[in-house]
Amino acid sequence: MSFEVINNPAFLRNSGFTKKEFKQLDALYLRAAAEKVLTYRSVECDFDEGVASYTYYTSENQPPFLQFVIRKVGPRTMMYELYLQKKGRIAKSGVFSKVVQRLQQEIEELL
Repeated sequence: MSFEVINNPAFLRNSGFTKKEFKQLDALYLRAAAEKVLTYRSVECDFDEGVASYTYYTSENQPPFLQFVIRKVGPRTMMYELYLQKKGRIAKSGVFSKVVQRLQQEIEELL
């Protein structure tokens, strides 16, 4: 019997929410802010719970219009959710790009 070591660099890479993904969320806000559709945003992190949120507001004094939630659901697994004011959760996926695509659609409707 012999053992063969399998080298899989993708398995060893860091998982989780990346800087590039954060920049995508921020770029969407900056685009909407330039058009004066969204005027305020907040970023909140709860490291104990493994939850972060990027929230978009039409005004600082208004309730959140859109909220992008990043939730750690496993040791190497993230879940992404999008909430819309008065409608609740409108998207949920383990794939970042799917939820961001829905976020882009919602922001496009505002523009």
